[in-house]
Amino acid sequence: MILSNPLKSTHIIGGEIFYDCLGNSRFRITLKIYRDCLNGEAPFDDPLALSVFDADGRFIRVIPIPYPGSVLVPPQNLNPCYRENASLCVEEAVYSIEETFPFRPGGYTLAYQRCCRNESILNINAPGEAGSTYTISIPETAWNTCNSSPRFELLPPIILCVNDPIFFNSSAIDPDGDSLVYAFCDPHDGGSQLVPMPIPASAPPYGYVNFRPPFSAIAPVSSNPLIEIHPVTGLITGKPDRIGQYVMAVCVSEYRNGTLLSQNLRDFQFNVLNCTGASTAEFQAPGALIENGKASCKGLEITFNNLSSNATYYLWDFGVPNTTGDQSSAENPVFVYPDTGLYNVKLYTNPGYSCGDTANLQIAVYHQLLFNIITPPPLCLTNQHATFRANGDIPSGANYFWTFYGPAQPTWSNDTMPENIVWSDTGSFQVKLSVSTKMCEAFDSAQVNVFPPLSISFEIEKLSTCVPAIISITDSSIVSPGALFQWDFGDGSVSTAPSPVYVYNTPGTYNLQVNIQNTIACRDSFSQSFPAYITVKPRPLAALLSNPQEANILHPEIQFSDSSKGASGTWLYPGDGNQINQPNTLYTYADTGYYKAYLVAVNEQGCYDTSQVLIRIKPHFAIFFPNAFTPDGDSVNDTFKPRGEGFSDYSLRIFSRWGEELFLSNDPNEGWNGTVKSGEEQAPVGVYIYHVRLKDTDARGHTYVGHVLLLQ
Repeated sequence: MILSNPLKSTHIIGGEIFYDCLGNSRFRITLKIYRDCLNGEAPFDDPLALSVFDADGRFIRVIPIPYPGSVLVPPQNLNPCYRENASLCVEEAVYSIEETFPFRPGGYTLAYQRCCRNESILNINAPGEAGSTYTISIPETAWNTCNSSPRFELLPPIILCVNDPIFFNSSAIDPDGDSLVYAFCDPHDGGSQLVPMPIPASAPPYGYVNFRPPFSAIAPVSSNPLIEIHPVTGLITGKPDRIGQYVMAVCVSEYRNGTLLSQNLRDFQFNVLNCTGASTAEFQAPGALIENGKASCKGLEITFNNLSSNATYYLWDFGVPNTTGDQSSAENPVFVYPDTGLYNVKLYTNPGYSCGDTANLQIAVYHQLLFNIITPPPLCLTNQHATFRANGDIPSGANYFWTFYGPAQPTWSNDTMPENIVWSDTGSFQVKLSVSTKMCEAFDSAQVNVFPPLSISFEIEKLSTCVPAIISITDSSIVSPGALFQWDFGDGSVSTAPSPVYVYNTPGTYNLQVNIQNTIACRDSFSQSFPAYITVKPRPLAALLSNPQEANILHPEIQFSDSSKGASGTWLYPGDGNQINQPNTLYTYADTGYYKAYLVAVNEQGCYDTSQVLIRIKPHFAIFFPNAFTPDGDSVNDTFKPRGEGFSDYSLRIFSRWGEELFLSNDPNEGWNGTVKSGEEQAPVGVYIYHVRLKDTDARGHTYVGHVLLLQ
């Protein structure tokens, strides 16, 4: 099926059939068919022919079920030792149909037959001549209780590895919650090389494949120990010991109150291979290894890091004597030891499989030594003599080793509480402490911050001096974290931001003052005043009026009026590129459009203000419709179209007296030339109807309907 040469494959390699009661004698019939899509010689049947028989085996009819399409089935439940040393491709097609089956004493039998199986199958005689029958009986109770049959949950593993155990859950589910019992059973035969797809199928009862001794339905695979199925759970176990292809079947029987209701049979083809995979076991126990004669005082809880490769299953033995409670199957377990001591830990990858491996590691477990470094407050570069100590449950006689990183003096110490540690530069530096006993050691680290002394640097920029006046302050002082800033702007307002931007809204002269204070490390303060730093000047109030604001191009005159206050001079800019020194004026625009007219007002202090109005000069809207035209080719009145200006969204339609549309255009420059049928014929002399839609300069819609006379 799915193996490269010398194994051969043909078509169907497994399947099952089951039913669901829908009520009112309606049933849904489902067939799951599995096909080799790598070497299969025939496609899925389209349609699939399902034969129906009564309880006495009399043929009733054939139900054609359309091909529903198929999906590739990914490899499932693979042995961890399998490393893709065989070609693999399986397709699944799930045929389903809803049918009415009137009640009939004894019920019905449904069957689908297909030939043939792979010639390379080892456990049956003449496998190339043996086919498959997928059949199920719908008993009378299905109508009485609306019972549905059980169906299998998982696809069997296609690949089995020789000399490796198998643990496959072949359980089923039952929609009605009935009791299920599992057993190996004989796969059905069906079809022949001459008639590979009998339509209709042969009548029940159906024969079985002929097992080749010593194989049988209950021993379908060469296995040591024998392959078995648990009657309650459906778990299949065993250890195949011979390479090859095998066919087997599992039956699930449905019982209710001790009475057998139905039975579902699924057969499938298994392939036992010589799997070539290999795993490598490797792990670490950080902090629990003995290095330089000591381990870490990290406590009884140890975390293991799994570094194994090509492994699926794991078994840990944490080395606690006289117990089996020190095992785990987790990939990266955490284990709490009962006491201190030395332990030999073992990791088994893929335990029980041929591709397993083992790793060993001796670890040391000691009680946790907890402490932390008490660091000094932030230090000032010009005034430091740091002292360090550790806080925790440290046993007497423990050894201390301090390491001071960066430009520190000294760089290390064995004292319990080292003093007068200094750094020659600013920055953040690490301090590390190792505390060791006779058996183990523990570590902690901390950060020390060294800051420079207070250094003041800032720039103040007057962005404008007219109301609203703006000053921008950019501070680049060197301060410690948490330094306090206060800027006093002289008008009752203050800011605590280092680099504020402030707006003055009232004319006047204002003082500026700053106070800066370092509160940690290099404690210091700075204060400076700027008397009469900024004089804020008033602005004039510009006001431009227009009458009207909207005019027609036929009368494009606008009366502008200057109502400014506090200005010593004003200028008008109509928005068309001109400048007028006398804003109180009647101004004539030369073209249509929108214009932003604005007035500039300036006072004696040089401050200015602007005022703006939006002017619109509209185009003139006019429309005229000729009442006749002569399309005789003399270039005089040859087309009909309206004449005018100031409109948009235009459409022109021409109709005959009988309502037939002869012409359509959205181009105001295109007129009707009197032709019809795409210009192939000339319209006869007569009266025609025009229909015009457009929008004027104010976007108001207009519709015009009238008559035009076509003359020659």
